[in-house]
Amino acid sequence: MVGRPMRKVFCQGFTRAGLREGKKIPCRMKGYPLSGGKVFKCKYHGYQNYDKFNKANYTDETRIKQLSKLIQFRNYTDEQIKEYYYTKTKPRINNKGKSVYHRRKIGKRNDPFRDTTRQAVSVQLSEVLQLLEKKSRTRNKDT
Repeated sequence: MVGRPMRKVFCQGFTRAGLREGKKIPCRMKGYPLSGGKVFKCKYHGYQNYDKFNKANYTDETRIKQLSKLIQFRNYTDEQIKEYYYTKTKPRINNKGKSVYHRRKIGKRNDPFRDTTRQAVSVQLSEVLQLLEKKSRTRNKDT
């Protein structure tokens, strides 16, 4: 077993094989604390609820310092980063809401029409026709 078996906290979920047979066989993977605090689940039984950013004892200064290291904030002054933190990030953390990036990613998964990687067939065909029209050559009467 990987890690420290004596201190390992196991997942509190049950295996599917056991549930199919009507037995409750506990999952033996490493469990992570969920946002409730008392429940531990592995990556297959509810790890999405794992709340790293809120669980750690971060202060406002450390979060602002982390924001200042990000690429999108490299041209911001300290006052602008603080204003962004207190107006956008701090209320979301207090409400236990998800970030804009997380919601955008989930929205792409749920709404296939907003996904920019996939296009409708008519759009793809029109692009192909445009390419063919550009590549087609017209013969001169002299040649």
